[in-house]
Amino acid sequence: MKEANMFLDKLNTQRVGVFSVDLLNILKIPLFFFLIGNILFALLLFLRVRILADTFSASENKIIQAIVLGYMFLVVVGSLLAVLFLILS
Repeated sequence: MKEANMFLDKLNTQRVGVFSVDLLNILKIPLFFFLIGNILFALLLFLRVRILADTFSASENKIIQAIVLGYMFLVVVGSLLAVLFLILS
């Protein structure tokens, strides 16, 4: 068991010159890109719904805009929490 832990510790951290590169930190980078993409998708959805609501007049326009605005708020707050957890881990 001790040998396995030593092997995993060597695998987890690589020494490159003076700096040490942690494998877990490298794997966090794609997650940041995914969260940024998620926020951009929510922003594009918000803009698309807003354009469609301005183009077509219907009684449900205000309800749909409120739902999308709530979705946008939840995505931004959820992404900020996810980034916080990624930084803390």
